[in-house]
Amino acid sequence: MPGPAWDDDDPGDSAMISANCRDVLRTVQRDALARADISERDVRSWHRVLYQGCAVPATAYVGNFRGDTAHHELIDYEVGVGRLLRDGLPEKMGVWARDVSPAVTRFVQALESAMAILDQNIPAGSKPKDAARIGEVIKLAAAAHGEWLRIHPFANGNGRTARLIANAIALRYGLPALIALKPRPAGVQYLRAARNSMGRPPDFQSDYYQAVAAFTMYVRQTIGIG
Repeated sequence: MPGPAWDDDDPGDSAMISANCRDVLRTVQRDALARADISERDVRSWHRVLYQGCAVPATAYVGNFRGDTAHHELIDYEVGVGRLLRDGLPEKMGVWARDVSPAVTRFVQALESAMAILDQNIPAGSKPKDAARIGEVIKLAAAAHGEWLRIHPFANGNGRTARLIANAIALRYGLPALIALKPRPAGVQYLRAARNSMGRPPDFQSDYYQAVAAFTMYVRQTIGIG
């Protein structure tokens, strides 16, 4: 049987999590500027830092993925948001716990391939030369953010790790961090973008268009693009 639900942070940990977010973002920025890959191990490490010193329902939840057979609390641990449908499951869900590990492996491989192409177009130490190149970075950040939410690998903290991934991509290519880690961005645009990334397994495709629009707006607010 899966472990206890972990839907929300302990309110008493709010200040600690905010401080942890600042710490992990500094690490992400350092690695992004060095053009380091974004690995599964990295994201697990980020998750551990985010919840360092915080109260959690089970210690196994921190830094480990749903479906990890080494931790009984995570076996068959399913996550979702929204109203319950007739089958008793939420309207929007991450992939089945048993499918998380291979899904993350495919995610990392696809991200590495996409960044290898962008690395050629935007050399290390430089910035995108025009709006079209900025758009390429935004599209990759939005797709990676959405795909991570589609998988929903962790019991909790998937939104923050997805935003870290998006920020890592932006920073890698000379843009500022796109999006706040905590609290998540206000307004319906980001919320809709996040929800559109999730569906119902086994057969669904994420919709990243809302995320592209949201991230483009954030860049325009920060640096200004036409």
